[in-house]
Amino acid sequence: MQGTMKAAFFEGNGVLEIRETEIPVLDREDEMLLKVEACSICGTDVHVLSVPPSYPMEPGNVLGHELVGQVVKIGPAVKKFKIGDRVVVNPNEYCGKCRYCQANLPNHCENIVPMGLGGEGGFAEYIKATEKMSYKIKKDLPTNLAVFAEPLACVVNGMQKVRPNPGESVLIIGAGPIGLIFLKLMKSCGVYPIIVSEPSAVRREFAKKMGADYVVDPMKENLEERVLEITSVGVDLAADVVGSQMSQAISCARRGGTVLLFGVNTSVHPAVSQSDIVQKELRVQGTWLANATFPKAVAILEAGKVELEPLITHVLPLEQLEQGVNYMRSGEGVEVIIDFSL
Repeated sequence: MQGTMKAAFFEGNGVLEIRETEIPVLDREDEMLLKVEACSICGTDVHVLSVPPSYPMEPGNVLGHELVGQVVKIGPAVKKFKIGDRVVVNPNEYCGKCRYCQANLPNHCENIVPMGLGGEGGFAEYIKATEKMSYKIKKDLPTNLAVFAEPLACVVNGMQKVRPNPGESVLIIGAGPIGLIFLKLMKSCGVYPIIVSEPSAVRREFAKKMGADYVVDPMKENLEERVLEITSVGVDLAADVVGSQMSQAISCARRGGTVLLFGVNTSVHPAVSQSDIVQKELRVQGTWLANATFPKAVAILEAGKVELEPLITHVLPLEQLEQGVNYMRSGEGVEVIIDFSL
């Protein structure tokens, strides 16, 4: 397919430029060309566009990686898909050959190419994706629900590492899209109580609506004292989905508890007391991207078992992408979707 399309380019130092560019050309036999239906804004996109950036990205790349699209062209080696199929995409292309891929850890691939950070991104009318990174979805799965596949797959990967049990207490630090997806999955596991810490009033209200048992404003309340007041000893599991609250998570976890670290903010280097981890016998677990969890995420979405559409606060055209990023940055936006049909 020849011609031009609109795409959103990162130009460095917080600059986002939407301009015409060439429609991608398939140059591998296992590639497909997708017409993007929608792409949601991730916290990583917000970090990239911060000044200075709190997540690294080279200027000249197209942002976006939480996408759903329709196959419009396929390479000769593609066997699982046909033109007209709808797909979601694992945005982290792995090589399949390095030491980590061979150890079934493709999310740690030594040659990984992250869509929207190192490769072509989803804030474009068309994008290339390989067959192995694409997952077919039902024709009738709403676009605004399908865009949750990538963040949901990442959250499922984290959930599999900590496996919360019914009746266990949980603290989620951060009520952005990832924190609220964690909240919904934790709720479905029967954990209690679920405490959410979030400075944004809008997002605290979302946490209440999504089933949080307690919501704390850390700017006005002492989070550790509030957690102790609720649990008496601290939570069984404290999850930092912000990327800068490890110290707070450690202080709020009970002795013998677990700390899950999800968020990434490369500009923040929190001081951590190692003795607290040792003396409290904490298990501190990082979780990175998705690893064989896309099929589970698609199954969850298609089954309609976890209600995620209420997280959507804004649906915007590509031309309003920067405004959408600002909604996310200010806390006004939770799930902000760029819809290419607008």
